[in-house]
Amino acid sequence: MMFVFALIAALQSPPSQGRIEPLILRDDRACTADRSLCVGLTQQSRDGEPVFRPVVRAADALPAAPEDASGEVEIYRPWVGLVRLANGERLAGVEMESRSMYSGGGGQASELRLYRVDANGDAGPAPVLTVPLRGALSIRACFSEEDMKQRAGACHDEYGFEATLTATGEADAMPVFDYVTTATAYPRGASRSEDSLEKPPLKPADLITVRDPRCSFNRRFIFDAASGEYLPDRKLPDCSDYTTP
Repeated sequence: MMFVFALIAALQSPPSQGRIEPLILRDDRACTADRSLCVGLTQQSRDGEPVFRPVVRAADALPAAPEDASGEVEIYRPWVGLVRLANGERLAGVEMESRSMYSGGGGQASELRLYRVDANGDAGPAPVLTVPLRGALSIRACFSEEDMKQRAGACHDEYGFEATLTATGEADAMPVFDYVTTATAYPRGASRSEDSLEKPPLKPADLITVRDPRCSFNRRFIFDAASGEYLPDRKLPDCSDYTTP
């Protein structure tokens, strides 16, 4: 409930430069509450593959959503955030969701691709920041009654990943982004790189969701003018077990 109140207050407040302004996602576009600005998608082709980038316009001036944006394996949608810069530029994003199905399980994960958008509302050719946003995977772990006994009835390994991105810094500069993640696994000791059935039998005390300290971390991203992209203050760990379905 506190989150709802905070979101309503943010939508009613005047836009603040250098901060993430929340948008409302409706169908194929994400808009401010008064719909004076919306983020949609445009599609280009690079090496024969479709590339989706954000475009910022008034609601009635947005192009139609690309037909390929909602596939069976990958889904592209505008990110529900917008950062206004003092020079009239903006930072807008595309959220890419990927999905996979397994025998008796499946998973999905989302990635943010943040672009620098000029005063005309057109995005640059490449994202300035790319980070995982969330992940949820369920992988079958029982194939017989003996497996069920060894796993104490917990016949799926569950993996979760959640990230938040907040902006700080002066309004007349590219903002600094604080990136905070939480990764969890169920049951205790679950790992995608190991065969769970080769481990000792699970006990009732193991049937809990455990936070993974390696992939639960804080990083600060600062814009590097030389490379034209955001760089983390420390190297990010490999968390593909949680972010790649």
